[in-house]
Amino acid sequence: MSLEPEEIAANFDKFRSLCEKLGDRSETALKMVDSLGEQLALCPASSRKDYHNCMVGGLVEHSLRVLSNAMKLVKTYGWEVPKESLIISCLFHDLGKVGLANDDGTVTDYYIPQESDWHRDKLGELYKYNKDMQYMSTPQRSVHMCQAFGLKLKTDEYLSILLNDGFVLDENKPYCLKTNPLVFVVMTADYISTMQEKVGGVWTP
Repeated sequence: MSLEPEEIAANFDKFRSLCEKLGDRSETALKMVDSLGEQLALCPASSRKDYHNCMVGGLVEHSLRVLSNAMKLVKTYGWEVPKESLIISCLFHDLGKVGLANDDGTVTDYYIPQESDWHRDKLGELYKYNKDMQYMSTPQRSVHMCQAFGLKLKTDEYLSILLNDGFVLDENKPYCLKTNPLVFVVMTADYISTMQEKVGGVWTP
């Protein structure tokens, strides 16, 4: 699966337009998105074909899908979740996959194109992880990226990004049933979106 250049551009424009709906945080969010530019627009959502959205532009499409599914969940269950918080948490939940924000204002890429034909052909590994950068988990890099660009996260937003990989992870288990609906919405929408991308599913951006 791959995205056409026009689809990548349209997804990025949609992503950016949603950042205009963040009230007094819109300017900061837009500055971050514009600064990342192609690094964000072209970033894959995973490294291997058998994972989800392993393609150029995969991360932005995945993030838009997460927001779409999150909005459906909120509507279905009648949960009161601030729209700004929903947009921020969904769009930026995997922002750390773009890379690591450095002190000099640059961003080091997390995914590097796989140069080994064997890894590409036998393992379906189209990208490899940048082992030269400071190790952080993707959620940690995501909140670090927001901090580096001055985007202030509310407590619920911080937790929804930090815990989006689910309570199956040992480090997240202490938070189970001790958080607010936003965390569950983002987490669940992320799982649903990942499954749609892996096995197919209806999605309207």
